[in-house]
Amino acid sequence: MDEGLNNSEVEDLYRRYGFFLRQRCLLLLRSTALADDALQETFLKLIRNGGGVRSADHPIRWLYRVAERTCFDQLRNAKKSSKEATLDDAASELPHCPGTTPELRRTAIEILDVLDDEEQRIAVMAFVDGMTHQEIADELGYSRMTILKRIAHIRDQAERTTRERPAQRTLSERRPS
Repeated sequence: MDEGLNNSEVEDLYRRYGFFLRQRCLLLLRSTALADDALQETFLKLIRNGGGVRSADHPIRWLYRVAERTCFDQLRNAKKSSKEATLDDAASELPHCPGTTPELRRTAIEILDVLDDEEQRIAVMAFVDGMTHQEIADELGYSRMTILKRIAHIRDQAERTTRERPAQRTLSERRPS
C-alpha cells in the first residue's frame, strides 16, 4: 500500500491541479455538490495513500484516475443520475482533446451508469480525454485488440442507450484512433 502525502504536498497538488480535478468531477457527476464531495474525497485518498503520484510520469493523469474512480464510486453508490443537469458548461470548460468533441463527451458521460467499472474508465479515456487505443492499452495494461473490443462494446451500449435521441451524435460516429 502506498504511503500518504504530507500537508505541503497535498496543498501543492491542490494549487496546481485542483481546478482541473474539480472540472473532471463536475463533468462526470453533473452536479456541483457531488463534484465538490468527490474532489474532497479524492484529496482525502491522497492524504491516506497517494504516494504514487510522487513517481508518476504524468501526475495529472494519475490524479485524474483517482478522481474518476471516486466519481464512479459515487455514481455506483448513489444509483441515481441527475439527467436534467446540463453537460455543456462543464464540457466547454475542459481543455480540448484531439479526437473528441463535446457531443462525444456528452454521450460517453450519459451512458456511464450502464457501464461496468472498467468500461467507465475506458469510455472516459477514449471519449473524454481523446486517448488513442494504444494509449489506453498502455495505461491499463491490456492489448490494443482488447481495448478495440471493449470500445466496440461501449459503442453498442451507447447505441442502445441513445436510440430515442436520433438527432444526437453517438460514439459510433466518431472513433478514436
